[in-house]
Amino acid sequence: MSIIKMIKIDKINSRILYELDKNCRISDNQLAKLVNRSRESVRNRINKLVKDDIIQGFILSINPTATGCIGFKMYFQLKNNITERERFSNYFKKLEGIYWFAESDGVWDFHATFYVESISKFNEIKNKIFTEFKDLIVKRDTGVLVNVRQFTRKFLFPQIHERPLPYKYGEPQKISYLVDELDKQILLKMSTNARIPIVTLAQKTNSTVDIVRNRIKKFENSNIIFQYRIALNHTKLGYSMYKAFVYFDNLTPAIENKLISYATQETRIFNLIRQISSWDIELEIMAKSYEEFTEIMNNIRSTFKEVIRNYELILIKDENWVFDESHIFF
Repeated sequence: MSIIKMIKIDKINSRILYELDKNCRISDNQLAKLVNRSRESVRNRINKLVKDDIIQGFILSINPTATGCIGFKMYFQLKNNITERERFSNYFKKLEGIYWFAESDGVWDFHATFYVESISKFNEIKNKIFTEFKDLIVKRDTGVLVNVRQFTRKFLFPQIHERPLPYKYGEPQKISYLVDELDKQILLKMSTNARIPIVTLAQKTNSTVDIVRNRIKKFENSNIIFQYRIALNHTKLGYSMYKAFVYFDNLTPAIENKLISYATQETRIFNLIRQISSWDIELEIMAKSYEEFTEIMNNIRSTFKEVIRNYELILIKDENWVFDESHIFF
């Protein structure tokens, strides 16, 4: 396994990363004012962060539940068969409804998120996977997403005093208008580069600037687009991504609200996932070491000692977002 060389960045680049992660469509002019540098300097810094592979892309965060889809999770322990594991991973990229998947070390080797229109459709996909890889899968589990709270990655720039409330999505809803081909093309083009200028986007979709701007505003107001982020190579900054599967004795609404409030203050937590499964909550955490991760979890267990039973963990090795024409949720 190759050793990833860490890259030290200054406070200006830290602030740029934080602001781009909060909204990667922020203009160079706005960023320049925030970091007290020229527009050209900011543009050069962003280009260098991309060249150094710290920024791996500009992400369009689509909310599939805004179109009535239901979120499902799948988890797998796999036999130590390298060839079949590679086939397993490649197989998932082409599955209907796949949204995200990751390989990991820990209690699970592989897990994935699907968004599909019904329980029966998910059951069909699940059975197809189990049949195709019955000799590879050692253990499996499934869950149904209730909601996801996505926090700004404040660890990128701790000097910011306020941490905005998390973005929340998850409950299926139906949009009130028909999605046409132009809508799909705009989303597709933005999915490969969410920072694409509107002028360029209009040219690529054979439309006008005003029409494209209005369509994007429509997506935002309908919660189809809920965020513009960066694909961050956290390992280059010295971070590892952990996921904790937390079991509660009784997760009441009051306790859940207290946990959300706690996560808002704990800047290394960036996702809080509520679901129906054998565990109650998934916490996604960025930490610089396993010791730092356990310190975060010990503090959580101490704060919620009356209700937390235990937790399991994984270290995310490689994650993949799947978004192309066959995976638009309309």
